[in-house]
Amino acid sequence: MRTMILLCMSLILSLPLAGQQSVAEAAAKSRTAKPALSADAPNRDQVMTLLNLMQVRKSMMAAMEGMKEVMKQSAEESLRQKVTDPTPQQLAALRGMFDDIVSVMPLDEMESAIVAIYQRHLSKADVEEMIRFYSSPTGQKLIHEQPQIMQESMQAGAAIQQKRAGEIEAKIQKRIQELVEAEENNKAAPPK
Repeated sequence: MRTMILLCMSLILSLPLAGQQSVAEAAAKSRTAKPALSADAPNRDQVMTLLNLMQVRKSMMAAMEGMKEVMKQSAEESLRQKVTDPTPQQLAALRGMFDDIVSVMPLDEMESAIVAIYQRHLSKADVEEMIRFYSSPTGQKLIHEQPQIMQESMQAGAAIQQKRAGEIEAKIQKRIQELVEAEENNKAAPPK
């Protein structure tokens, strides 16, 4: 279960910044030393406008809700391994532990960390251009369609990986069989 929680948290924290520094790293850096921003860095309001257009907070909330459900299922599975027939009260108590998970997540702190990251990596011109794009009908369509695009992409990727896993397994089994046969042939051959 701990692995599932860590996986879910890492997904949430990296959601708006795929491929960039994590929110946790940014928060740690912002607490220790604030690096000087370039003169061309966007201000907080510009970055917040962009994040609002990109619906980052909504995405973080949805990801946290998903994480909560995964954690509930994982915890229930863990309980069922330890308690053969849990009572409805036990299950309700277990599920209740996760009900307020979204309310205790520091969204404002996470957003502040994201702003700092954007300010370090993007210029005012970059953010203005992104705001222009995400304000357009095409940008808003991308925001609207992105969850479905991501879901379908993940399904396609999983199918490809599944297909490749079968091929790899077949190659491994063939190689094992070749090794077994070679060993049998070596044992059957008369000594020289």
